[in-house]
Amino acid sequence: MKLKSQAGFTLIEVIVIAAILAILAGVLVPMVFSQIDQAKEARAEADCKSISSAMLTFRKDVGVWPNLSGAGCGENTQLLRGEGSLPGGLVDMAFQTTNVMNFSDVLMLDDEGCYNALMFKGPYIPVVTADPWGNSYVVAANNFATGNTDPAFVFSAGANGIMETPIFSVSSLGDDIGIRVK
Repeated sequence: MKLKSQAGFTLIEVIVIAAILAILAGVLVPMVFSQIDQAKEARAEADCKSISSAMLTFRKDVGVWPNLSGAGCGENTQLLRGEGSLPGGLVDMAFQTTNVMNFSDVLMLDDEGCYNALMFKGPYIPVVTADPWGNSYVVAANNFATGNTDPAFVFSAGANGIMETPIFSVSSLGDDIGIRVK
C-alpha cells in the first residue's frame, strides 16, 4: 500500500501564525494611530502659523489689526473665526462671541470698506478651513483693540474641541494649539 504525501499546514502551525500576526497587529496599530494624531497636531500648528503670518502681513500693509467692522468701522469685532464649528468653552474662557467675523471677510477682501483701499493688498490667505477635528480656528479680536495689553493668539481647540485657554493667557493650555500674533 502506498501512502499519499499530503502537503499543507497543520492546525498547530496555523494557530502559531495567527498568534504571531495578532501580536504584530497589537504592537503596530497603536504606533500608526499615534502618528495620525501627531500629524493632525502638526497640521493645526502649521495652519495657526499661516493665519498668524497672514494677520501680521495685513497689519504691516494696512497699519491696523483686522478687528474693524460695521457701519462706523470701529474696533468692534470680538472674534475672528475660520470654517467649521465654533469650539466649546469659548464663553468660559472669556471669548466674546456677539460680534463674530470670518477670516475671509478680512484677510481675503475688504467687503465692508473698513480698511484703506490703497494699502489693502489682499488676499492675505486664500481660505481658512476647519482644524483637523472640524472646529474653527479662532482669534480673540478684541485683544487687538487700542489699549488692550492682552496677547492675541490664533487657536485650535485641539482634539477635545473645547477651548481651555483664557484670552488673557500668555501660552496655550490643555490640548489647545496656539500661535501668538500680538
